[in-house]
Amino acid sequence: MPGEVDAAKRWLGLLADRLTRATDRGSKQAVNLALTAHGLEHLRVSDSVLHSFSLEFLEGMAPKPTAETKFPRRSNILGDLGDSSPEFWEWGGWTQRRDIDGMLLLYAAGESELLSLVEAEINAMAGTEPTARQNGDPLIIDGRIYDDRKEHFGFKDGISQPVIEGSPKANGRKRGRNSDDADHGKKLTQEEKRILLVKAGEFILGYKNERRASISDVSVTKDSATRDIRRNGTYLVFRQLEQDVPAFNEFVAKTAERIYGLADESAREKVASLLVGRTREGHPLVPIERPPEADPRNDFLYYFEDRFGMACPIGAHIRRANPRDTIGPDADTALRLSKMHRIIRRGRPYGERLDTAEGRTAGKQATRGISFIALNADIAGQFEMIQHSWLNNTHFGGLYAGTDPLGHFSCARDVATIQDRPTNHYIDRPRPFVRVRGGGYFFLPGIEAVRALTT
Repeated sequence: MPGEVDAAKRWLGLLADRLTRATDRGSKQAVNLALTAHGLEHLRVSDSVLHSFSLEFLEGMAPKPTAETKFPRRSNILGDLGDSSPEFWEWGGWTQRRDIDGMLLLYAAGESELLSLVEAEINAMAGTEPTARQNGDPLIIDGRIYDDRKEHFGFKDGISQPVIEGSPKANGRKRGRNSDDADHGKKLTQEEKRILLVKAGEFILGYKNERRASISDVSVTKDSATRDIRRNGTYLVFRQLEQDVPAFNEFVAKTAERIYGLADESAREKVASLLVGRTREGHPLVPIERPPEADPRNDFLYYFEDRFGMACPIGAHIRRANPRDTIGPDADTALRLSKMHRIIRRGRPYGERLDTAEGRTAGKQATRGISFIALNADIAGQFEMIQHSWLNNTHFGGLYAGTDPLGHFSCARDVATIQDRPTNHYIDRPRPFVRVRGGGYFFLPGIEAVRALTT
């Protein structure tokens, strides 16, 4: 973000015309803007406007420790401890590049087009000073979607997403070709609508949510003296997550040998699928008769189809991240409760894949991982709740120990539990395969709000 206020506002005014709109489906490039509380302060928004935002956003993802509190409450909630402590982050933490004003999210269909877009936006900032810099240049975190849509651990990503009521996908209208959803353009079945449809207010401020309430109820018009810049915006959570792929592969192989007596490809694939809850191609482990060539199923429930985790382990990643019908007295009540905590998730792998990087890393660990983005209207009730109460919870679903097998948080004597007969398997997890390298809480404003910030 430009530091000088007048220059920043001029830049924002011009940027507003380039920001991607919801109607720009099918475009080969996209530009989005997200601001931190620090950035809003630099734009000199009034105290009343600033204080209308949530405490989590204002406090930030990594508030500094104090003499009384070595690890701030927010770091404990998120499990940002040990190697994932903000003390070691590359940006947004306690030391390096802490004060981030905002970020531009730039998307293009190809690498050359993306480089041109990045250069154009940097040139548009000419005469201004971005706050976050890397060796004198703007801090840039690049990423891509591979043709097979797999992340570095080898699993197809972006399969299970909530569908916003009233959106083109909810109404059966075809989406743009560059949509992140693997099943874009498909019409939802009645069962998919029952499970996946979520009210707009869970993701967009100013609309009714699953509690039939609205976080922002101020009516906004262009001529209004009081503009609620939150309306039509959302909170964006950004986490840079580094993945230790060799350590994950080694753990999978050792676990396969322990459970099945051998570590061939079939056994390794089965163990990896049990840790995630889906096969590498995205098919859920919840049993159903479906041809292998069919698209990954997303209209399944756990309580009635796999209550005891004999197919998809209770502690598997996808079961923790979205418990579906397992947190209430009946399926529909449980689904409504879980919908109060959904997020729209996007991921972009960064760094070379292990198979393409081998032989070119001079014997040292290559840096690779995923840029994790979550969109939600309530950071505490959605992203943080999922992280603390589901992913990091050692007693999730009635378990006695263990955390998310793919998570960055680990506890003493951490184990992965795999349900089996006659007894369950408890596999010691030596350390997390993921660590946080940077992050922040951002506000993604609507275009009219961006224009309002220029006045």
